[in-house]
Amino acid sequence: MKQSKIAKGAFGFALGTGISRILGFVREIMFAHLFGAGILMDAFRVAFRIPNLLRDLLAEGTLTPAFLPVFSDYHTHYGKATAAKFASLILGAMLVITGGITIIGVAFAPLWVKIVAFGFTPEKAALTVKLTRIMFPFLMFISIGALVMGILNFFNHFFTTGVAPCWFNIAIIGSGFLFYEKLGIQSIAYGALIGGALQLAYQLPLLVKEGYLTFPKFKFTNDVKKVLLLMLPISIGYGASKINVVVNTIIASFLQDGAISWLGYAFRLMWIPIGVIGVAIANVTLPFASKELSKNNYREFKQTIQTSLMYGALLSIGVAILLYLLANPLCKIIYQHGNFKILDTLNTSGALKFYCFGIPGLVMTKILATGFYAAKDTKTPMWASFIAVAVNVCAAIMLVRILDFRGIALAASISNLTNAIILGLLLKKKLSCRNL
Repeated sequence: MKQSKIAKGAFGFALGTGISRILGFVREIMFAHLFGAGILMDAFRVAFRIPNLLRDLLAEGTLTPAFLPVFSDYHTHYGKATAAKFASLILGAMLVITGGITIIGVAFAPLWVKIVAFGFTPEKAALTVKLTRIMFPFLMFISIGALVMGILNFFNHFFTTGVAPCWFNIAIIGSGFLFYEKLGIQSIAYGALIGGALQLAYQLPLLVKEGYLTFPKFKFTNDVKKVLLLMLPISIGYGASKINVVVNTIIASFLQDGAISWLGYAFRLMWIPIGVIGVAIANVTLPFASKELSKNNYREFKQTIQTSLMYGALLSIGVAILLYLLANPLCKIIYQHGNFKILDTLNTSGALKFYCFGIPGLVMTKILATGFYAAKDTKTPMWASFIAVAVNVCAAIMLVRILDFRGIALAASISNLTNAIILGLLLKKKLSCRNL
């Protein structure tokens, strides 16, 4: 019964995510056709990466796993009214936090660009700053959407939360095609901002149905502080892991024009199985595992984690092998249009092959981390990510001299595998002694 529930939930989330990934393909094809792999796309990817890093620190990757286990406790032990009040307090806190960060982000955009890509020429950096300022406010929409997603996942609305990012892609694609001639690269930046708002709005009707659409309450109670304290190690851990992205971007910014874009296009393809498999299973595992621990059902909790790991391992290894074998034809079919040339295809597929080695590691890391988050242990994944970051930095510096930009992709894969191994060993120890 437990396996069937996890499988059904994972299938629903994966189906929704799969639809979103298809639209993500269309989005990337549009990027390649309209802008190729040069200065404009390098600027856009770096500009989007800056608020997107903060999204990882504050939204799905941190807020949801910190919020949902506590929300589960309140719903299980105190009922709907108390859980709804708790959700409104978290909503108010996130509006204050993300609103303040957005103001700072827009004001100091030149500084962030200089830090992330100080190898850019002045003209390239100026364009990146402009795009960063356009897209930064989307952080608020995405962060609130993560809170809504956590509540909906608790009530098993996995398809809705999985398919919600479709609206993000639809907005970018529509804005790009409609306003490309008038606004150029800025058209997709505005599309990203609109997409964040649409992604949130799409989930609200179901939130109303469940009776959890409440007004924010701006009060930092002990309950709010508890979630923020749980978020802090997750944010630090995610921040540490995103140092990989920053370090890799800095290294690539000194390489030839197009290196950042080749890695970006390849990363996008690599992320498809992560989103469809790893993110799906992890998002389904968290509410199930949290519910079991709220009821002190330790045996069922262990079975939930073990079942999720089995599904994740079998699927991710198979997909990684398939993606490696089809790397070149996939890049050619998907990207090689308009301004995207044969050389771009060869370089993108070369990076993709090295990214494939890390797919199982990244999938398993996401699933393993949910086991710790459900137990309200957010520190262990943080320390594991520190080690993984150190591995990535050292590997990237060494491998880029041998494999050029492809060395950056291989370093990321080695880092992901290292993280999964560490978390696996630590979770096995935790489960064996029931130190929850």
